[in-house]
Amino acid sequence: MSAPLGFLRRPSAPASASVAASTASPPSLAALPATGVAIAVAMVRPRALERLGADTPARAAFWSATLYDEALAAWLAPLRPTRLRVGSEFCERLLPEPAQLARTLAEASVAGLEVCLLTPVASPEVLRALDALFALLPPGAEVVVNDWGVALRLRERHPLLQAVAGRILCRMLKDPRLGNPQYAPPAAHGFASPWTRRLLARLGIARVEIDLPLFASADSFAGVPLPLGVHLPFAFVAKGRMCRTAGLAREGPERFAARPFCRHECLGLAARTERTRDGTHDAWETLHVGNTVFCRHSAANLATLASAVAAGRVARLIVPGETL
Repeated sequence: MSAPLGFLRRPSAPASASVAASTASPPSLAALPATGVAIAVAMVRPRALERLGADTPARAAFWSATLYDEALAAWLAPLRPTRLRVGSEFCERLLPEPAQLARTLAEASVAGLEVCLLTPVASPEVLRALDALFALLPPGAEVVVNDWGVALRLRERHPLLQAVAGRILCRMLKDPRLGNPQYAPPAAHGFASPWTRRLLARLGIARVEIDLPLFASADSFAGVPLPLGVHLPFAFVAKGRMCRTAGLAREGPERFAARPFCRHECLGLAARTERTRDGTHDAWETLHVGNTVFCRHSAANLATLASAVAAGRVARLIVPGETL
């Protein structure tokens, strides 16, 4: 990965926000259809949910301030979000406490939003904590699973909840250093294989989610056996157990502990990677948030996604409601 890193406080816009917006904003996006596609908003700490139900200009302002991309904001704004996603796909320390989840369920109901719980790769300890959260969810609520064990747990102990296969289960190669498709072999979603289809059916999974490959095409959406959700404008590149942000206040080997003394520092700090390196340039803007590295989709990727949505190949768009 490139160096050096520059830490910045969230949610302030990065100094290069105008540059990022100009390079990430597609010149033309096929309009969102009035029906057939929905928008889900992901928030670790939900707040001011009324903004999601406001009129189109207010939503455009919200998306612009959150994503730093006016063209993308204008594209998303006509559709009112229908679903709130809480929790985390990447870190168990960002899962809500039961009281927090109960409060969010009540607030989302007032705002006219259904709640979906995001879950990470889970140890036995995390599985036990998830049981308490699953018990609070209403029948039919969605749970995004990124661990086959969590999917089995839902099937066996919480059969009234709906499992969704998360993007971590979709193994794709996404290396932000690659600037040319000839260096990035096609990375299929893998959901089309007969073995995977049987596994999804056995676990009662009814939806799947993916990140776009770095060089997406119409074929990137082919062969998906279930309704498809796609994340934008960021793709997850890699995650680990060590949290760079939580280790900032520690010294010595403890800075690199797999279980740091976490105070949710990642909710206020992110690290932007310099794209310039000796002899080359990274093709994709990257961000380090907690234990995870993200890269931002290119203008070409967003245009490809917009065309897929217009063609009815994408059922749901998943967008962060908090600044990365």
